[in-house]
Amino acid sequence: MAKRDTCVYCGKPIVKRSREHIIQNALGGLYESEDICCDECNNCVISKKIDAPFTKTFNPIISQIENFVKTNNKKSQPTCTGKAIYENKVYDVIIKNGKVVACPEISKKLKCDIAKLKFEILAYDFPIENISFKNGISKIAFNFALEKGIDVSVLRKGVEVQKNGEKVENVLFRFPVIPFVALNPMDEYIELKTNMELYHNLILFSQGNMLWCYVDLFNTFQYYVLLSDEWDTKKSILETYLQLLQKIDRTIPELYIRKPKHILTYAMFFNVEPCMDLHEFRKRVEVAIQKESLKKNMSDVLSAKLGYDYFDIDKIKELKKEDARSYLRNEMGFHLNSLRLYFDEDDKLKDSTFRQVTCIGESNNVVSYPLLIDKFVRDGTIDIRQYTYKKFERINAFLAGIDKIRVEDDN
Repeated sequence: MAKRDTCVYCGKPIVKRSREHIIQNALGGLYESEDICCDECNNCVISKKIDAPFTKTFNPIISQIENFVKTNNKKSQPTCTGKAIYENKVYDVIIKNGKVVACPEISKKLKCDIAKLKFEILAYDFPIENISFKNGISKIAFNFALEKGIDVSVLRKGVEVQKNGEKVENVLFRFPVIPFVALNPMDEYIELKTNMELYHNLILFSQGNMLWCYVDLFNTFQYYVLLSDEWDTKKSILETYLQLLQKIDRTIPELYIRKPKHILTYAMFFNVEPCMDLHEFRKRVEVAIQKESLKKNMSDVLSAKLGYDYFDIDKIKELKKEDARSYLRNEMGFHLNSLRLYFDEDDKLKDSTFRQVTCIGESNNVVSYPLLIDKFVRDGTIDIRQYTYKKFERINAFLAGIDKIRVEDDN
C-alpha cells in the first residue's frame, strides 16, 4: 500500500512524517503509523484535543498495572483522583503510583508533607466525560481503518474538522458508538468466567453496507464504532489486532526432558521446531522466549480461554431427570450453538464470526451483533450497566492481585 501524500485532517501535503499511535501510547498502544496525519495536526491538535482528555480517564487503571508497557515516556506515572481515609475521616485525594501525594483539605489544616501521612486508599475516581470518551474510542477505530487501507473518503462523513482559515483547531468524531454487551453464553463465559488478561483488541469488519470496528481496551471497555453505512456490499474486509499490556517474563525455564514426547510438548508450547539435539532445542526455546512479542494472534489468545468448564456438568447432575432433559434441550442447546458459532472442530476461534454475529436463543438465528445490541438498548430489553459493572469488578480484582474471579449471574 502506497504511503498517503496528504494529511487526513488538514489536507496539506505531509512534509514531515509523524508517528501516530493507532491506540494511544498512554494506554500502552504499540501499533504505530506514519501514514495518517502531518506532524502539526498530530502534536498540536490530535494529541492535545483528543488523546489527552481521553487517556486521563484510564489513569486509575494504568497506575496500578505492574510492568505496564509503553513506547514513549516509559517511566512516567500518571496521577488520578480518589478517596482515602486519614484518622477515620474520608478525604478527596490525588494518587500517584498507589500512594496519596496530595490532599487540599488536609494541606490547609496541617501545612505538612502529605506524602508522609498514612492514608488508606478507599477508591479511585473514574470520570468518563462522554464527548471526550467517544472521540477517543472513535479515533482508534478511524486510525485502524486507515492503517488497514480503507480510503479516507469512506470515513469522511464521521469526521468533523474545525478550522480557522487553513489551520486545524479541533477535530470531532461523529461516528455512532454502541457499547458491547455479552448476549450469548460463549461471550459470557469468555468475558466473565475465564482468567482475566489485560489486552487491547481491535476487529475491523464489514456487514452488508456497513463497516464496523470493534474496540476493546484493557479487556474491559468494549464498543462498536460504525465507520460507514455506505460500504460497497461487493467488498469484504476482516482485520484483527490484539496486544498484551504487561512485559513478558523472559526467564528461561528449566526444561524437564526425559522422553521424546516431552520435546514435542515444549515445542508446541514455545512454538519452535522440535529436534532431538537437546542443546540445540534448549537454544531454540531461549531464542523464542527472547523474541516473543506482545502483539499476538487474536485466535491464539482467545482459543486458549476455551475450557471444559464452559458446560456446567455439575448443574445437570443436580437436576431431576425431566428438568435435566429440558435444560439439555433448551439452555444447553443455546450453549452448544454459541460454541459452534465461535469455534471450529479443533477448538480454534473463528475470526470470521467472533464479535461480529451472535445467535438468538432457541431459534438459533445468526444476526449482526452490533445491530442486535443497538435494538435491545433502544427497546429497553437489556441493561448495559449490569454487564459493565461485572467487567469493572473483574479488572479491579485483577489489579488487586486476584488471578481468577467468577462473577455470578444476578438473581
